[in-house]
Amino acid sequence: MTTGLVLKVGGLHTIDADLPSFRPTHLIGILDPAMPEPPAYAHNPASRDALVMRFHDSEAGAVAGPQESDVAVMLAFIERALAAPPGRLFIHCHAGASRSTATAFAALVRRDGVARTEDSFAELFRLTNKPWPNRAIVQHADKILGAGGGMLTALDAYRRAHPLRLDAYIRLHRLRAVRDPTYGDKLGVASWRLPSRRLRRPT
Repeated sequence: MTTGLVLKVGGLHTIDADLPSFRPTHLIGILDPAMPEPPAYAHNPASRDALVMRFHDSEAGAVAGPQESDVAVMLAFIERALAAPPGRLFIHCHAGASRSTATAFAALVRRDGVARTEDSFAELFRLTNKPWPNRAIVQHADKILGAGGGMLTALDAYRRAHPLRLDAYIRLHRLRAVRDPTYGDKLGVASWRLPSRRLRRPT
């Protein structure tokens, strides 16, 4: 495994601490189209190269969801991070569970090679707790990276083993938002819906 790029995954609830502690050289932020940029971006912005993407956490092929062109842009940015060692890449979305973990999975596969896709998926669990990578992002990345379906195979096996994990994760954040409205506003919890994201069989 190569070690030229160190990754960290976070969310809007952790970013205030993540940026000063991790000190990334590169940052990928994934936000809903209407979500303002987090104030944490003002922390030493000259110290890093940054890419802010805007699309919803959708897997249904919606226009406002992740497109292949979005994933291509993020992978090109990851290439820049890989070409400038020692790179430290911080990836965040809203909750740090779906869009960011899918992008981190793509970064790991690019870093370590498609022959080590299963190892890359295992590495994702050392970066973050109980991820639920966005399947559309993974599907686009699999195609662009030439993984031959291997990224989807790893993801779908995980989803079959943990079919209720995403719903539980969303409920947890909603409960925290009830107790702490500021927390809910920071993540945009009010706009979340419990998804009907059951495993879709590969076609």
